[in-house]
Amino acid sequence: MRRKGHIVNRYRRRLPSDGDDSLLFADNLPRYDVARNADTLIKLVLMNPYNTEILNRMHMLDEPDCWLVSGCLFQTVWNVMDGKPPSEGILDYDLIYFDPDQSREAEEAMAQKCAAVFSDLNIKIEIKNQARVHLWYQPKYGLDYPELTYATQSLKYYPSKVQAIALQGRGKGRVSYDAPFGFENILRQIVRPNPVLDLPDIYDAKTKRWKDVWPGLTVYPWDK
Repeated sequence: MRRKGHIVNRYRRRLPSDGDDSLLFADNLPRYDVARNADTLIKLVLMNPYNTEILNRMHMLDEPDCWLVSGCLFQTVWNVMDGKPPSEGILDYDLIYFDPDQSREAEEAMAQKCAAVFSDLNIKIEIKNQARVHLWYQPKYGLDYPELTYATQSLKYYPSKVQAIALQGRGKGRVSYDAPFGFENILRQIVRPNPVLDLPDIYDAKTKRWKDVWPGLTVYPWDK
């Protein structure tokens, strides 16, 4: 059995062992708790060298509103907490950005630029312009999607709350974050639905795979 990282152990020693679930796993924590959890989470995320490289090179895309999001972040945390290699089981690395140019051609040009910047990493990286999501979401999923005004606004519409996390490399090792539901659920390996859009099938499919890879997760059903 692999030894878990010292960062995780220090964090876990601070966690209460029992108590009111609604308090322990609240989404809206005091600001100091969010900042403390963000520091812990970023340290864990950077244990995955692919995350570190992407954050370090992000400025090369010349998109100020560009972020590394979702699975590659929280799944790295779960890997470290389970004593697995940090990148194990991570299928892809998602970048989002916001460009008022909603043309498909502009997004394809950005995808080509992204491929060139990260060509040596030998991982699957996808990049999507969040200004365009409302154009293709309804035809693909049969649901209306709001027209966004900045990239991380999209975090509020992921089917689970653990997906709603974004990091941005700012140079010299600095990392900014956005997480509308905080980091508590991620660090406690708890998955909760975000029913702002009616996506129960997508939620169920994703959480089934996550539970198979990280069996220690606590997964709440869609109707909770």
